[in-house]
This record gives sequence, C-alpha cells and structure tokens, in this order.
Amino acid sequence: MKKRELNITEGPLLGSMLRYAVPVILTSLLQLFYNSADMFVIGNFCDDPNAIGSIGCTGAIINLILGLFFGLGAGVCVVLARAIGSGDELKVTRTVHTSIALSIVMGAVVGVIGYIITPTALGWMNTGEEFLAGATSYMRIYFCGAVGNMVYNFCVGMLRSRGDTINPLIFASIGGVVNIGLNLVFVIVFDMGVAGVALATIVSQYISAILSIIHMVRLKDSCRLDLRRLRIDWRTAFDFMRIGIPAGLQGMMFSLSNVVLQVGYNSLSPVHVNANSAAGQVDGYLYNILNAFYHTVLTFASQNYGARKPKRLKKVFLTGAGCVTVIGIILGSLIYTFSDTLVGIFDSDPAVLAVAKYRLLLVAFPYFLCGLMEVGTAMLRSIGFSFTSTIITFFGSCLFRIVWVLTVFNTYKDVTVLYMVYPLSWTITFTTLVIAYVILYRKKVRKILGDPLAVNPA
Repeated sequence: MKKRELNITEGPLLGSMLRYAVPVILTSLLQLFYNSADMFVIGNFCDDPNAIGSIGCTGAIINLILGLFFGLGAGVCVVLARAIGSGDELKVTRTVHTSIALSIVMGAVVGVIGYIITPTALGWMNTGEEFLAGATSYMRIYFCGAVGNMVYNFCVGMLRSRGDTINPLIFASIGGVVNIGLNLVFVIVFDMGVAGVALATIVSQYISAILSIIHMVRLKDSCRLDLRRLRIDWRTAFDFMRIGIPAGLQGMMFSLSNVVLQVGYNSLSPVHVNANSAAGQVDGYLYNILNAFYHTVLTFASQNYGARKPKRLKKVFLTGAGCVTVIGIILGSLIYTFSDTLVGIFDSDPAVLAVAKYRLLLVAFPYFLCGLMEVGTAMLRSIGFSFTSTIITFFGSCLFRIVWVLTVFNTYKDVTVLYMVYPLSWTITFTTLVIAYVILYRKKVRKILGDPLAVNPA
C-alpha cells in the first residue's frame, strides 16, 4: 500500500477507520470554515444588513438542485471501491474515465438549469423582499461554478475509494486559501458584496478541481486518468447509477424537505431567518464531522463487500455507529454550551443569539442521531440496497418533515415545532434503517457465503 492509502480489507478496523475519517473531517471542516469566512466577511464588511440572510436562504435550494448529481458520486464510490476490493483493474479504469466525463456533462447541465430557475425557485420558497436581490445574485454566480464543483467532488470520491483521504485535504486547503483571499479582495476592496463572495467560491472550486485532475493524471495504478480516454461507458455508468440515482434522489428529498422548512422559517420574523442561518453555520460543522463517517463506512463496507468478507461488514457497521454516537454526544454538548460565542461570530444581535441558542439545544444536542442515520444509509448502499435506503429515508425523514410543517407547524406557528422535527425524523429513519439492514444483511451474507467464489469469509 502506498503511504497515503490505507489497507481497508485487512487489519484492525477502529484505527484504520479513524485514520481514514480524520482527513475527511478536516477537509469538510476546512470547506465549512471557508464558507464561514464568507459569512464573516459579509457580516463585518458589507453594508447590506440582510446579506447573511440572503446567502442563508440559498442553501436549501442549491442542495436540492445539486442533490441528484452529487448522489451519483456515491454510486461511483461504491462501484470503484468494490472493483478495487475484488482486484478488477479493467472495471477500475472504466469507472474512473466514465465518472470524470459524466461529471463534466452533468456540471454543465446543472449550471444552466440552476441559473435559469433561480428567481422562480426563490419565489417558491417565499423568500422575503429584503433577501431576494442578494440571494438571486449569489445563486446565479454559484451555479456558474457547477462544472468545477461536480468534477472536484467526483475526484474526491474516487480518491477516497482507494483509501487516499490526504490529497483531497491538500486540494481543499489550497482552494480554501484562495477563497478567503478573494473574499477579502472582492468584498472589501471592490465592494462587490454577496456577488463577490459567490465569485470567490467558484474560483476556488475550479482550482481544487484542476488540482484533483492533475493528481489523477499522475497516478501510476489503474486509477490513473488518461484525458485522451475520457468517454462515457454506459454499461459502467449504469452500474453506479443504480446506486447513485437513489442516493441522489434521497439527497434531493432531504433538500426538498429543508426547502419546506425554510419556507416555515421565512413565514416567521427576519430574526428567525437570520438566527437559523447563523446557527446553521455552527451545527453544519457537527454534521460534516459525523458525515465523514458516512463516507468512511461506505468505502470500508464496499471494499470488504468486493473482497467477499461479510463478517468484516458487521464490524464496520458497529465501529461506525459507535464513533458517531460518542463524537456526536460530546460535540453536540459543547456546541450548545458555547453557543453564544460560536453564533456570535456570525451575528451578535442579542435577539438572534437567543433564538439560535434554543435551536442548537433542540437540534445540535441530539445530532448523533443524524450520524447514526448516515451510517445505516451507507451500509445499505454498500451491499446493494441503495433504493431501499432511499425509500426508508423518504418516508422517515423527508415526507415526515413536509407533513409536519404543513400540519403541525401550520396549526401552532411556533419555532419549537420546526426544531423538533429534526430529532424526531432522525430517530424514525435510523430505527427503520437498522431493522432493514439486519434483515437484508443476513440475506446478503447467505448469498455471499453460498457463492463458491467467497473465499474470504472472515
């Protein structure tokens, strides 16, 4: 194994999974830090008092539009990890070149679609007039960077599938430094406001994408990218679409439910909109820390599935669940304890701080439930039940949240009702995922062990 790659199918799991997860966590935290730097610069150097709220209003709809396409990245990760685990070098090569070619095409498509529907989408969300101009400007510029965003995320997924989480961290660091520097230039020097923050973001995304492509071109194994061989092999594409499309739909459904929740926040006061945006920046760090174990479990389970080691799958599940529970409880408690200081970085309005602290009590403190849900989803996808996890998530989280907002919230019009829907939906979804995984895992294990090619049952 190369120095920056882990041996995923052998050896102790906890240490290897933590070594894998830590760079993923750092990469996610760096990206969030750069986003927070956007908010900090806007909050402190922009004359528009609603600039932070304008950016916060865009997150749900951006994720909704990008969700399907980013979900395909999960399909690439699973297919590539399985191919690496089974030693199928031809499959590895085809997956690499197909995914890069497809990411370019998809990035162009989503960029055009996102740019066109921005005003309509913001109207659907009942975005306030005071936020509309800034949100429109931010979203349209952001979608101009969709190709770079898509290519970078697909490259990162493939590098992680081969056990390399260090290089994605390096590329994110370089792109992030550029992002912060351009933020200061565009906002402070050129007084571009929200538009300057969006422009800095897409420039940094393209830089990270280019660095990732250069690295993959220089690889020496079957994951090496040859730009002359870029083409879509539809048989290979279909393999990761079977996993990626359900994953993408799940992401879109989550985003759709969050859009509905944002509509709920928008129906309250501007204080609630700003508090939700500021607190979302804080608990976003917690989500990305726990979500790193989704990527970790997905890669470890997929490679071991490809290597025909079903007993190791169970250990991956238990180890991942233990990690997100312990880490989630500790960090959720710390975030709530120091909420005024953390939220105050983005918005120091006492009214905003009070609402944000209450939100973090009901959302950040039980966030480990979200981590458990992500682990359960990763395990189902790794053994080929991506559509099953999508159906469970649709009913347990997405539809539940939408119905909750349209019924319970519309009845009481209280912000507590909006906050409580998060832990309730996580609990329902995780419980159902565990039941489904236990049943389907046993079925899959019997299939693997009954296969004459299953020579590594340990």
